[in-house]
Amino acid sequence: MAIYHLSMQIISRGRGQSAVASASYRSGDRLTDERTGEEKFYRRDVQPDTMILAPANSPEWVKDRGQLWNAVEQIEKRKDSQLAREINVALPRELSNEKQKELIQNFVQNEFVNKGMIADIAIHRDDKENPHAHIMLTMRSIDENGFGKKNRDWNADFANSRENNRGFVKSSENCLSVREQWSNHANKALEKEGVQERISHLSHEARGLEQLPTVHLGHVAHEMEKRGVASDRGTINRDRQEHNRLVVDLQKYREEKQALEQKQAHQQAEKQKFERFSTAAERVDLQEASKLLNTKSTIYNINKKLKELDKWEESVNINEQKFDLKDKDIREASNHYSAIDSAEDQKQKAQNKIDEISWYSGFRAKHKATKDKANKEITKANDDIEFHNEKLAYHRKKLEFSTEMEFKQIEIQHKADTPGVLEQNRNDRQQILHQRDVLKKAETARQNIYIRHMASLYPERPEMRYMSYETAENLNQLNTANQKIVPIQAIEKNVTDKKQEITRLKGDISKIEQDRSRLDRAEGYLESYEKNHAIVNKYEDSIYLKNKMFISKKETRKYDDAVLYRKNTKDLMEKEGITGRIDFEKQIDNLSKSEAEVPEFKAQIQTLEKNLGIFDAIMKGLRIAGSEMQMEQDRQQQKVKSKSKTRSSGRGR
Repeated sequence: MAIYHLSMQIISRGRGQSAVASASYRSGDRLTDERTGEEKFYRRDVQPDTMILAPANSPEWVKDRGQLWNAVEQIEKRKDSQLAREINVALPRELSNEKQKELIQNFVQNEFVNKGMIADIAIHRDDKENPHAHIMLTMRSIDENGFGKKNRDWNADFANSRENNRGFVKSSENCLSVREQWSNHANKALEKEGVQERISHLSHEARGLEQLPTVHLGHVAHEMEKRGVASDRGTINRDRQEHNRLVVDLQKYREEKQALEQKQAHQQAEKQKFERFSTAAERVDLQEASKLLNTKSTIYNINKKLKELDKWEESVNINEQKFDLKDKDIREASNHYSAIDSAEDQKQKAQNKIDEISWYSGFRAKHKATKDKANKEITKANDDIEFHNEKLAYHRKKLEFSTEMEFKQIEIQHKADTPGVLEQNRNDRQQILHQRDVLKKAETARQNIYIRHMASLYPERPEMRYMSYETAENLNQLNTANQKIVPIQAIEKNVTDKKQEITRLKGDISKIEQDRSRLDRAEGYLESYEKNHAIVNKYEDSIYLKNKMFISKKETRKYDDAVLYRKNTKDLMEKEGITGRIDFEKQIDNLSKSEAEVPEFKAQIQTLEKNLGIFDAIMKGLRIAGSEMQMEQDRQQQKVKSKSKTRSSGRGR
């Protein structure tokens, strides 16, 4: 059974303690205390599993246990200096050694090392029933240059800590965060490994338990108990363990009683809800389905059974098809045998005719035509026999027979089986139809109850009584995800906002695409403008070309065409919003920046459309429900009018 234990103490020089000696005792390493020159070593039967974890900015030497704690001793000058904090935790026995190590490493890294402390961890497994870890923590900040000042901010992690006369921190009033985080880490590790046991950092009193806490044995009492010598602390623990066993049995009874009462209360609430939202006919339908299912007629159980019926029906269809194919093969084989028998008869009759003619040898010429005809009949009969035998080869292989006698036995057995098979198929189909009818009625009843329940959550929306089961499911899924009843107005606003945002983003993309097309067209106009502008400037800046235009119509026409094209392309450029090369380059640069955002816009649209799905489906379902309600109201009004007319007509007569 996983147990919770976490205690803390301050290792202090004022109590005659040494950080080097403490590290040596916990790790089982032989260390030299440079301050006193003493060698520290404590022999252990089972070598502890040790590791040193340090922040990323620590110097490499901190990974050496001797250098680390000697550095701590050197920087602390006072005779009553606090050298280190130590935490002792019990490791869950349900975890393997590897998982225990992984658990303590993650806990220490997250809760202490990531905040700047150096941690020296030693896992003790001397007693298989009591695996535990000692964690020694430094109290000063450290960087690549070594230890700095004591970090007073860390004291908040061990808030309200007070030491008793043995140097241990009173766990009932301090370090709740550390105690709670250890239980969280341990419970996650247990859950990950599929272990049901959990531990709690809360005291027995806080948890409402009457158990007495056991006391820490300490190494002296532990060694005595290990040798079979009863210690005072061991006796106290044995008495308390027996008391706690009785308390646990009583607590278990109370918990089982409370669980039973909660279950009964839940069942009563479900029954009341069921009766509130169901009709008498629906309750009958659900009762019939429960008898068929031999369990509660939930949507899940109904659908599961319907799938089983589908498979049963498929099996019946397959067996029926196989039987029909076998029946067809037997009939075909029988027809082939009949054809062979008929051909044999024809052959025998023809042979008899030939034999009769042979008696009248004097009349051979006269009966030659008869004999030839008989021979042809024999040949045809042989061909027919061969043909039907070839066809029978397929049926022999398929129906697994060799002789006609074996086939006759198969045929007789098949005829004997036929009535029973047909009757069984009829019964199976009737059963399937009956069960499916019962289940479909129950499914409809269960869906109607579910719809009424969901509609009751929104009394201001009468149309919701007409919504489909799928819409009710979507609405429940949304409420469950938000852990509250989401107002329809909020859903509608969500849909509107998302659609508007999608429209805006699509509009932005469309504008960017239009700008690209516009600037592509403008680029062609700009190039034509610049080309013709250069020609015009060439003529206007050259006296030679100006004079040449006076004597050459060709040159004049060339100049006039350039002026005209320059004007036309300039007008086209201005229509596209371009004034010149500088303006064009600026717009192209801005467009490139906008085009770079298009993938992000498309990703946003995709996300919005995905998130819109369930919201939009609900609103569409409610619009359909509103139409259904209106149609039902119109039908009711029409019935009232028809009855009114009938009564008026009766009074007139």
